[in-house]
Amino acid sequence: MSLPFWKQAEHRIPTLGLYRRILKTVQQLPVSCVNQPGKRRKPIQGKGTGPPGSSDPLPAIKRSFLFAWIRDRFRYNRHCTSPRITKGYLQEAEEVFEKLQAAKNGNRRIRDELRDMANGRTGRIKEVLDHLNFLVHWEPRTTTQRERYERLKRAQELVWDIRPHSSIRKDPHSYYKITLKPDLFTFPPELDYYPPTKYPNQMKNQRGKFKNFGGVFLTEVISAQGSKFPRIRGGTQPTWLSMMLKDRVKLSVKRVNEWKELEELKRMMIVEERLMKKLGVDDQGYCNGGD
Repeated sequence: MSLPFWKQAEHRIPTLGLYRRILKTVQQLPVSCVNQPGKRRKPIQGKGTGPPGSSDPLPAIKRSFLFAWIRDRFRYNRHCTSPRITKGYLQEAEEVFEKLQAAKNGNRRIRDELRDMANGRTGRIKEVLDHLNFLVHWEPRTTTQRERYERLKRAQELVWDIRPHSSIRKDPHSYYKITLKPDLFTFPPELDYYPPTKYPNQMKNQRGKFKNFGGVFLTEVISAQGSKFPRIRGGTQPTWLSMMLKDRVKLSVKRVNEWKELEELKRMMIVEERLMKKLGVDDQGYCNGGD
């Protein structure tokens, strides 16, 4: 049985060679063409030495933005098993390699394109910046506190990893994160905090409004049938959990009703058997026979 194409040396060796040539060419380009401007983003105080919600240290940034982005695209497509789609990816990589070679040789137009991408004027960084501006700017009295909380939480997550959701799901490890530098985006002073560790004054002491908040607690309730089961109080219960409890209660009520019906039939059979016994009716199943 022949091996699939992605395991054959005729495919693997040229692909890995192209990947290495692209990364080596990126390292030989000027820093202004391949990296975001400014210093790296500092970790938030009280959240460990890593990004929000993590106690792990941030990995040392030894590679440029363009280097990390190309590596992420190759890693995201590494599980592709379609020959036609893989051929298209390789052709696109060849075109990228030719452009990088031209930029290395001094092509100004391509260098300007790379600078625009690294500075957030085009490409993925521009999409992230546009979305961040949408998340942190809202009109007064048009959003609830819960909606503002969710938007700020999403903005913080996006700042610390600008990769698409599909890439994050495939490679969630912090080593592959691509962080947005503060020179490109900074939170407004009144919103420069990370929930739920630090809330503005008007959002404090409102137990039960937010998930993963200290007001959420576990309790035990007793149903109408006398069964005990745990419930979450003080927070938002997921819809799937509510539907699961509803189905289980419905099934429990159905079983109890069937049991009560059987008990009623049994009681009626006992009464009927006593009556037939008094009448002396010889009927198998109700009495053992008369004299």
